[in-house]
Amino acid sequence: MTVLDTAMVENSTIGDAEIREYATVHDSEIGDGCQIYERTSIKRSRLAGPVDVNANVYVENATVGERVQIGPNATVAGVTHDLSENGMEFQNDTFEEVVIEDGAFVGAGAVVLPGVRIGENAVIGANATVTEDVPGGTVIHGSPAQSRRSLDD
Repeated sequence: MTVLDTAMVENSTIGDAEIREYATVHDSEIGDGCQIYERTSIKRSRLAGPVDVNANVYVENATVGERVQIGPNATVAGVTHDLSENGMEFQNDTFEEVVIEDGAFVGAGAVVLPGVRIGENAVIGANATVTEDVPGGTVIHGSPAQSRRSLDD
């Protein structure tokens, strides 16, 4: 295990992983072979190993399978806020877990919204906004992500 001096790890279990400079890991489980790159934040999540989480990524309330890659500047947000007649309820988080299955790829700058499941070996294109489940073996792109094709095509 390598955790650089500038990284912060709290209330978490870290396997044989690498956590680089200025990364934060809170209330999470990081498996063997994971690489957490610079300025990444992982909260309330479980990452199987091996997983690569590139620089400047935000992951909260997610379960991430084996051999998953998450590109730089992506957001995997399993947290939202309820709306009332007066708008968003301030500081009242609602958690809807995100699941990213084995072998999936989340492109640079992509946003995966609460409650979404990314299927095995699915590919999320750069800058896509994912608002609904993505079947395994599917490539999606766009914002919101609508264009789809099977990897078998």
